[in-house]
Amino acid sequence: MLAGSSLLSMALVLAGAPVIDPAATPSPSSSADVVVDADTAPDDQDQDIVVTGEKDKRPTTAMKLPLTLKETPQSVTVVDRQRIEDFNLTSVIEVLAQTPGVTISTTDSNRTNFNIRGFAVRNFQLDGVPTIYQVSGYENSAVGDMAIYDRVEVIRGAAGLVAGVGDPSATVNLIRKRAPAEFRGYYTMQGGSFSTYRFEGDVGGPVTKDGSVRARIVAAYTDRASYIDYQHDRIPVLYGTIEWDVTPHTRLRVGADYLRTDSRGSGWGSVPLLYSDGTKTNFPRSFSTAANFNQWLRETTTVFASVEQDIGRDWVARVSYNGRRGDNDSTLFNAPNGYPNRDGTGIGTPFSFYGEVDQNEDSVDGYIAGKVRLFGREHEVVGGLNYFERDFAAGRTAFGTSPPGYPDAATIDIDPWNPAIPRPPIVRTDALLFSQDLRQIGGYGVVRLNPADWLKIIAGARYTDYRVDRNDYNAAGALVPDGPNSVQHEKKWAPYGGVVVDLTKAVSLYASYASVFNPVSARDVNNDILPPTTGANYEAGVKATPFGEGFTMSVAGFHIKQDNLTLTDPNGIPNSLPGNLTPSISVSGIKTWGGEAEVSGDPLPGWTINGSYTYARTEDRTGLRVNPFFPLHVGRVYTTYRLPGDRLTIGGGVTAQSRIFDRGNVPSGRFNANGTPVLIPGTVEQGAYATVDLLGRYKITERVTLSVNATNLLDKGYYRNVRFAFGGPGGFYGEPRRVMGNIRVAF
Repeated sequence: MLAGSSLLSMALVLAGAPVIDPAATPSPSSSADVVVDADTAPDDQDQDIVVTGEKDKRPTTAMKLPLTLKETPQSVTVVDRQRIEDFNLTSVIEVLAQTPGVTISTTDSNRTNFNIRGFAVRNFQLDGVPTIYQVSGYENSAVGDMAIYDRVEVIRGAAGLVAGVGDPSATVNLIRKRAPAEFRGYYTMQGGSFSTYRFEGDVGGPVTKDGSVRARIVAAYTDRASYIDYQHDRIPVLYGTIEWDVTPHTRLRVGADYLRTDSRGSGWGSVPLLYSDGTKTNFPRSFSTAANFNQWLRETTTVFASVEQDIGRDWVARVSYNGRRGDNDSTLFNAPNGYPNRDGTGIGTPFSFYGEVDQNEDSVDGYIAGKVRLFGREHEVVGGLNYFERDFAAGRTAFGTSPPGYPDAATIDIDPWNPAIPRPPIVRTDALLFSQDLRQIGGYGVVRLNPADWLKIIAGARYTDYRVDRNDYNAAGALVPDGPNSVQHEKKWAPYGGVVVDLTKAVSLYASYASVFNPVSARDVNNDILPPTTGANYEAGVKATPFGEGFTMSVAGFHIKQDNLTLTDPNGIPNSLPGNLTPSISVSGIKTWGGEAEVSGDPLPGWTINGSYTYARTEDRTGLRVNPFFPLHVGRVYTTYRLPGDRLTIGGGVTAQSRIFDRGNVPSGRFNANGTPVLIPGTVEQGAYATVDLLGRYKITERVTLSVNATNLLDKGYYRNVRFAFGGPGGFYGEPRRVMGNIRVAF
């Protein structure tokens, strides 16, 4: 429930203390299409926007050139600190859920994928330094908390020039908060639906009298239940950074952050969509087949450092380092999707899993950027090197023999579900199950030519040396001899080109080309690593700033060609490979095309609007749609308006998307002699839907602000995703209506 008057009273009492302003702020037939719409389920329930970092010589996510949105020849979105606070976006998931073209697909209550232009987003950066976001049976990247970050930049399309891997979806750059030049800070207290409570504090400023050394410390803690039965999360976050102006031309920055997500009673799968007779299931949105002993425990510690050196008036050199150490321990049980009988029996053998995983990353990026004069005009040049290594090790510690009372295929009953399941003993060993080492070394160069005031040409290239080594171990801990593809080693040149033509001071046309090169970790039925995805990304569009650089409008079209695209093997057995992996296949001749429109900024004083529409369709050589579980159409509009008097702000948003579906085998309504359903080819789907959000914020004093945010205001029931996986078709419900009250005190 909402935090009530106690929070308000506490905030007013504490308002006398200094408070910190954020920095930056069925029928029997040969086939069947089954519509599974979650709505039928019951419920128990004025400066240039620089595309990255700091204000002056700050590189962009795409090319490390200090370009405004209009000057960048790709689709770019910046979610700034003001928007993050307006809509109370406390996690990267919530930020990306408001980003143009992004759709969120949820495997279970702790694994989330982000998708843009019909493909999963894997490329993430921390202050422009590459990292990987990966979700699978073992790899479960912790999702960042927005207490750490000042803003989020998303560049859509391939951006492998400086990142190495050119994924055709997008690159997400998380920009950390900086130490401010003046002492300031804030703290917030919030509470709301699903017994959610959160505290966040942020303080920073100069450490020395002359301000050459500055520091910032951030802490946050979230304690929440969930709309999903049995789940309870506790999430502490710590972040600190120190910046030192060593000389007027040399700047040093170091810092660290810690994130721990302890999710108890969490699910490890989705909701079955079809009964054995082919009719739709009707489980509530809170439905889960987790055991009381279920736990996802993820810890990530990151250290970072950067040094920046001015070289004369027009050049700067910068070297940055990120080191991440992660632990992921999983204690899990879940019923399969399957096709349960109407009485809850017959769903099949449940899944259980215990795993311990260590993940270590080291990433270094160094570049030099500056201006040169040629033919009487200034041009910009960037050249750099980067290195990324990621070690991944999965231990062989696992569950032992199932204890008495542990359900099996004959005894499991999901309706009603009883989570009081005895946990199998954990058999501990220091032996490994498998390990994997990914190393990527690359060099890049880019030049922005200025042949005329109205014409800018960007050209660049990157060389990447990419290697993955995987080792598997037997039950005795001995190394299994390498298979034919236990090592993947690729060397690749990737060109980039772009042109921007200014029609007027406010309107420009652009076009760009980027190479797609995306090595994969997926494996085929023989446990061999599949080849990297290759291809090309073409984009063209128009951008306009009719009210100045603070408001941008854009329309773009894109076309993507890919070979060796990794897809789930339709004939593969789920979780049959080492590490509980599911076999995949490579498909060539994949084509994607579509378009985007976006408006972003402040068209009038006090009014901010961010709106977008995206269309993306992917087909194979035969014209069959690929990845139909991502929508063709996505539209969203979010806006705020500050009323005269500067005390009351109101706002809200709408997100809408078109139908999603997946293909597989569905029950025909007929049964075999042994009682199992006769399966036929068919589909499951979630129809088009829209959700509505609302916010209100009132400035009680210059220091104290009270706000209320409601998401899914109309309590729309829907599935975030529908897929054939874990033994049958399953879906994951989107979150019901959520209301949060927030008190913020600034000093």
